[in-house]
Amino acid sequence: MRIEYKDLMEQLGVGHSLCAYETRPWFLHDPEQGIMCSAEVRVGPGSSDVEAEIQLLYDEDRDPELKPAIDDSQNDDSNDDEDGENKRAKRGPQMGPDGPEQIMIMRFVPNKEGLWQGAFLIVRGEIYHDKIGEWDKRGAAFFCDIIGALQMNEFPDIDDLIEEHLVDKRRGGRGRRGRVGKKGFKVEQKGMTMGMKG
Repeated sequence: MRIEYKDLMEQLGVGHSLCAYETRPWFLHDPEQGIMCSAEVRVGPGSSDVEAEIQLLYDEDRDPELKPAIDDSQNDDSNDDEDGENKRAKRGPQMGPDGPEQIMIMRFVPNKEGLWQGAFLIVRGEIYHDKIGEWDKRGAAFFCDIIGALQMNEFPDIDDLIEEHLVDKRRGGRGRRGRVGKKGFKVEQKGMTMGMKG
C-alpha cells in the first residue's frame, strides 16, 4: 500500500500523527501466566521511518512449566563462561529466562512522492514481505487486532491471529483479501448499483 502519513497512523491504530522520536505504546501483564505483551509504534529520527513492534516479556519468577522452550543449539561452549554458566542467563536485566520474544517487527518508509509504503514484515523470525500478498495491509490488521485485545484487557491469542491474518488458505493464491473468504457469505444482487462503496 502507498498511503498518506495520517492514514498510516490510522492503519496502525494510532489516534494522531506521531512526531520524530515519538512512540505510542500498549501493554498488558498477565500475572497468572507471568507474561507481558508489549506493542508499540515508533517514529525514527527525522520521521524517516515508522516501525510497529510486538514483544512478549516473561517474568523472571515465572512457573518453569509455563516458560517457552529454549533452543539448546544456542547453548554451545561459546555461550558458557569460565565457570560453565550460560552467558545468556547473565546478560543483565531482562524480563524472562531468555529475554524478550519478538513477535512482530514491521517497517514503513516514505517514497519519492511522500507516500508511505511497507519495507518489511517479520513475524516470529519468519519473513512475510516476500511470502504473502498485501503483506503490509495484513500485517497492519494483525497489529491492530493485537492492540485491540490489549486495550480490552485481554491477552491476545497470537497463534490464532497469525493464522487469521498471515496464512494463505488457498494454495497457489496470492492470499485472502480481508475476511470475505472466511465468512463465505452471498451478496444480495437485487438493487445494487455499479461503483457503490460497501
